[in-house]
Amino acid sequence: MAARLVVRAAGVVDAEAIARVQRETWRTAYAGILPLDVITSIGERDATAWQRRLVNSSGESATWIAERAGKVIGFASCGPARGPIDGLDGEIYALYVLQSQQRRGVGRELVRACARHFVRHAIFGLYLWVLKANRARLFYETLGGEQVREKVERLGRHDFAEIAYGWHDLTSLVVVDDG
Repeated sequence: MAARLVVRAAGVVDAEAIARVQRETWRTAYAGILPLDVITSIGERDATAWQRRLVNSSGESATWIAERAGKVIGFASCGPARGPIDGLDGEIYALYVLQSQQRRGVGRELVRACARHFVRHAIFGLYLWVLKANRARLFYETLGGEQVREKVERLGRHDFAEIAYGWHDLTSLVVVDDG
């Protein structure tokens, strides 16, 4: 029997584990999509940066971690939209799940935690950005996300297309199905 999944608010003590998940996920998720120098430079964000982010987060921002058997296997960071899109005032800034834990409901529960956080703060629509070449796009579509915008982002010396997926009604994300 698999260990139970626990999703909880992250604390400063979780910074190292969050940084580890981010590094490992960048290496596996973006291999073949981004150049190695970009993967290495961005994936090297350290625990100190996460400690600062966790200490300085406001009540409207939150970082959630997912763990099994006491081991952090994923996280999501969310807060007010950096640039509201079509009435979507919340944004998931980062969502990472270790490759070995994908397709087990971890990402879905992290998105739900962010959606609940937004509803508690009277924010009823959210979006997130994903690289257009990233297969994770299908995950967001399965959760009911709709493409609401596209842009080109510069990472290192390279340009990459990104898509914003949005949810105008968080009801389907907040409600837990018992099935």
